[in-house]
Amino acid sequence: MRVLIVDDERTIRETLKEILEEEGYEVFTEEVGSRVLERVMELRPDLIILDLFLPGISGMEVLRRLNEEGLTERIPVVIVSGHGTVETAVKAMKLKAYDFIEKPIKYDKFLSAVEGALKKRVEREEIKGIVKLAQLPLRKAKDEFEKAYITEVLKRFNGDLKKAAAFMEIDISNLYRKLNKYGLNQ
Repeated sequence: MRVLIVDDERTIRETLKEILEEEGYEVFTEEVGSRVLERVMELRPDLIILDLFLPGISGMEVLRRLNEEGLTERIPVVIVSGHGTVETAVKAMKLKAYDFIEKPIKYDKFLSAVEGALKKRVEREEIKGIVKLAQLPLRKAKDEFEKAYITEVLKRFNGDLKKAAAFMEIDISNLYRKLNKYGLNQ
């Protein structure tokens, strides 16, 4: 998962980057609000960590622009601020921020917000997938679902066909037929 951290304080950027990289995330940083939209289009992050007080364009203005572009629908934004008020937090949430964390940032609260935001993003993508399937004729939707299901089960069992077939409760010859049908030949 790719995370873009936007904060004008170098120590905060580096600390948050280090925390997230230790958790296995690919992390990018930005310090200027006016470059955020460009970086988002370039990097396609899965999550944005956004400070409110930035040089040039404020974090709230960046959030407003992300929202206007429809990007907050796909990319959750976690706001971090050392000068937050209830009014500011409410305004950020109305602009579709996922969460609002006050500085100094508490490690557990930060990781919890990151994990929650990314989980919500995955759930949104799954819902979009279901909606996409619902727009297909039933037989085509069933085939698309079955192909995705088999692919995921095979990943789960590292390509072990016997274990995958047992898990799916089908015989292995049936699994071979399905692999051929969907072009998933091993």
